[in-house]
Amino acid sequence: MLNLQIPRTVGAWLSRLTGQDAPARAELTDTVMRWPPTPARVLASAERHAHKCLAHALALEHPRGYLLAHVPLHKLVRVPRHNSYREWLSRTGLLTVDFALCDEHGVVRSVVLMPLNDDPLRQARKRDRLLRVLGATDLAVTSWDRAWQTDDGERLRSALFPKPRGAGYFADTPHAAH
Repeated sequence: MLNLQIPRTVGAWLSRLTGQDAPARAELTDTVMRWPPTPARVLASAERHAHKCLAHALALEHPRGYLLAHVPLHKLVRVPRHNSYREWLSRTGLLTVDFALCDEHGVVRSVVLMPLNDDPLRQARKRDRLLRVLGATDLAVTSWDRAWQTDDGERLRSALFPKPRGAGYFADTPHAAH
């Protein structure tokens, strides 16, 4: 049996030395070749409708603001680093919000969560953890209501941005410094 394996082993070794099997090996390790990517739909139908309404309401409050979809929680909040940041990420790193409404400086002002249909226990626990973290911040957290699709934007604006701006808030005005 040993004599039968030697020619095959020597042949494979010679092929590697001469580089004859390099393309075949590269194909096996190439991620693009093994999993050919295709474009995906980022927003479902309900999310696209919500995006249009939220963009309109955001334009009323922050004309030069940003509407971001599917944002990881760790991009929205900052936590003290005296405890392990890696441990915090392991607990919250996969949590995302459906929409984040930001002012023109990229600071998050409001968060919108799409309702989950028939919450399995695991998704419900993740949503509770997300709400607990967001509740500890000063962010306005709102669940999407389909009735807002027919709204002119003012009622949605007051739901998304419940706190009135302070007298010294000049971020959206042309004379702002930055």
